[in-house]
Amino acid sequence: MKTVIVTGANSGLGLWTSKYLLDLGYRVIMACRDIEKTRKTINGFPEFDQSKEFIIKKLDLADFESIRDFVDNLSDIEDIYALDCNGGISYEGQFRYTKNGVEETFGTNYLGHFLLTNLLLEKYNIERIVMVSSELHNPKNKSPFAKAAFKPVNELAYPKVDENSTLQKQAQSFYATSKLCVLLFAYELDRRLKRKALPKYTLVNAINPGLMLTTNLGRTHKPGENIYRKLLDLFFKIIGLSDNPKASAKAVVQLIDSVKTSGQYYDINKAIQSSSDSYGEQNAKVLWEGSEKIIGSKFLAI
Repeated sequence: MKTVIVTGANSGLGLWTSKYLLDLGYRVIMACRDIEKTRKTINGFPEFDQSKEFIIKKLDLADFESIRDFVDNLSDIEDIYALDCNGGISYEGQFRYTKNGVEETFGTNYLGHFLLTNLLLEKYNIERIVMVSSELHNPKNKSPFAKAAFKPVNELAYPKVDENSTLQKQAQSFYATSKLCVLLFAYELDRRLKRKALPKYTLVNAINPGLMLTTNLGRTHKPGENIYRKLLDLFFKIIGLSDNPKASAKAVVQLIDSVKTSGQYYDINKAIQSSSDSYGEQNAKVLWEGSEKIIGSKFLAI
């Protein structure tokens, strides 16, 4: 039985992805911050077949120690077939930080997955890796949200408040930029793994699962922000731009189960070009090396 790790598997896209993988006969490790909350969610999700083989394990992507403990505690798992880097957060208001002092969106959505992925690759011959990004990674996207802006790594990890902007716009830009970093990481990881020429080739792809404004991604939003997002989601549904996790999860599962490409970006189930910013090899190298400095470890040296 092939084993797949899904981060942020307790709701939305991650929950549906786990359900579909189980239906296909995979063993799923549901990596979540709150084990009890995940159990309650599963119990209230009738589509989820609890007779299938799944394991819930604690993982906080905003804590380097938790990530290392998660990998160490996989000693009973002989091999990992695939990793779905799905977990993510966004927030509004005052800047928030991880347990390691890194801005929370960058630290969770990108840096936590950077560490997790590399630690797992040191331990297992992973064959499929999926990075969940977003169309918001593209600074030229036409959404009303603030745009992605790649900066020196220390500025991404330890940003200063911009007095010429609102906290809301800055937090939106943090999210979009974290998704740009996810793509830069995916492409750089693909290049480094190809250079290593390991016995088992790892397919690395990224996906935009579509616009899902009302998932648990915004669990930390204030009531007013959630109402705003629900209205915005309704507007996007009317004009045909809103998606739902139930449908998009099938595209994620395809990248694990059947797609044979690597180094590609999928807009749900169609391979397309991502933004020009995401293909910057020098920025990807700078991001990788800056991430290593923050974490204090080196991975897949060129």
